Amino acid sequence: MENPQNTKFTLDEARQLIPWLREISEASELKLIDLQRSPMDPELASEEAATIIQHWAETVAKLGALPKQPFTVDFDNGTDFFCWEHPEDDLYYRHSYELGYQGRRPIADEMDHRLEET
Repeated sequence: MENPQNTKFTLDEARQLIPWLREISEASELKLIDLQRSPMDPELASEEAATIIQHWAETVAKLGALPKQPFTVDFDNGTDFFCWEHPEDDLYYRHSYELGYQGRRPIADEMDHRLEET
């Protein structure tokens, strides 16, 4: 997904948003669980679920981050993406623009590699 706002995040800037992302993701997830348990017509429940996920995605996008599959968020850092997924309590992963989620690798590995080069 392209970053329409062209927002770039440092690791610290992205990490500052994680508590808030956890909160909104958990609230949205609980709404979806309640919806599954309700006796609502399946078609209406599906529409309501789509509305919940759409609201979550729009809220994330307003921050300049990129909402991916439900409850996964990418932060463009100018060279690749920091990648967060609910319920992670911090940013632990990054991935290239090309490989996407399948190419997730630990941020710490990259930091360790850079330290070794200096």
